[in-house]
Amino acid sequence: MSILNMFGASDRNAEKRTAEYGDWYDYLEQYEEEEEIRKEAYTASKKKRDADIKYNEDNIRFREKEVIRNYEQAVEMRDFDYNNQRRAYDKSVEIAETQKSFNAIADAAATREQNTKRKDDMLSVLFDAKDTILEHAYATTGLKVDKNNKLVEANFQQAKVNAAYNSDMSEFGLERRKARSESQVETQKAILEGMKAAGQIRSRGNAGRSANKSALAVMAESGALRASIANGLMYAEDGIDLNIAQLKDMMILDQTMVLAAKDAAENEYDMKSTKLDSSLALDRIKIRATRESIRTRDKQVREQIANARIQADMQAEAQIMLEPQRLPPITNPSEFYKEYDNPDTEDYLEMFIRPDIQPFPDYEAAPQMDFEKDFHYSRGREDVASSNFGDALKLGGMIAGGIGSLGATGALAGLGIAGAGTTGATLAATYAQIGTGLTTLSSSFYPKQGR
Repeated sequence: MSILNMFGASDRNAEKRTAEYGDWYDYLEQYEEEEEIRKEAYTASKKKRDADIKYNEDNIRFREKEVIRNYEQAVEMRDFDYNNQRRAYDKSVEIAETQKSFNAIADAAATREQNTKRKDDMLSVLFDAKDTILEHAYATTGLKVDKNNKLVEANFQQAKVNAAYNSDMSEFGLERRKARSESQVETQKAILEGMKAAGQIRSRGNAGRSANKSALAVMAESGALRASIANGLMYAEDGIDLNIAQLKDMMILDQTMVLAAKDAAENEYDMKSTKLDSSLALDRIKIRATRESIRTRDKQVREQIANARIQADMQAEAQIMLEPQRLPPITNPSEFYKEYDNPDTEDYLEMFIRPDIQPFPDYEAAPQMDFEKDFHYSRGREDVASSNFGDALKLGGMIAGGIGSLGATGALAGLGIAGAGTTGATLAATYAQIGTGLTTLSSSFYPKQGR
């Protein structure tokens, strides 16, 4: 406060009244401005509230539509996944059936091939058996023919021997009969000659001893001749008998040789026939074993074909996917949340709970201050007498503070004040304290009057 303003409490009170009216008018202007701002804020808040309500409703409806859409998409995805699994399953079944059909074709082809193989093997064995039988029949027939030929040859040889024997026996019989006949003839001739000689002797008429002697001589000569013929016949028959005995021995030998040839033919036939029969029996055993082996092999191959068919069918069956099952029904939110639906909204299904909307309050203006209550004496009033005494004290405080300021800067030493050089700082502090105390004391002399 300047010195000019001191000792003007009444003027200051007048200024305060003017300032109070200024504050009142400023307040009215600010109130109107703030009221406009509050109205705009109220309108904006109401619009924001309506927008928030609409946004919240739109958001809820969006969420409800999203729930419905998610439900529909879930149903579509469930159906789509089931249809894909069903198509995959049907495709696997189709592939398995195709594979099983191919397996049946392969089984039939392998069976036909095995039938052909078995037929060829059995025909080969049959041909081998036929060849073996034919060869055996040919060999046995040859043996029989050879045997028959040898037996026929032996029979021919026997017939030849018998014929020669019979011929020789006939010749020896003829020779015997011839010798006997010739002996008889010679004997009869000797007898006749003797009888004839005896008759001639008797016919001569000789009697007596000489005649008898001649007759006896003739008879003796005839007897000797007959004896000689008999001996010759005997020797001839002995020779014939010897020849016959030799012929019989030769006949026995020839028959023995024929029998030996027949036995040899029979033995050779029996031996070779036994060998051929044994070979045939062995070949038949081999053929039976071969047929049994073919049957066993055929059975094994057919079992392998059947097992391969079963394994292929099992592999085809294993490739079939599990038959798809529909997932459990998805809860329909329209059914699940229908208890929250507002029956008043017939055109729309409400699923979520809506908040309770309170009515927006009407606008209320802010309370306005009153000049007499709020502004009159708002700046206070001074007691004129006390204010002037306080102004005096304040002036003294200002002087003392100024002196203290000068002492602090050393200005007192320049003015020639005693003791300023040594005690300037102390005096300056003292005056400063005095000035501060007077100023503080002066403020208590400005009391405010009531309104």
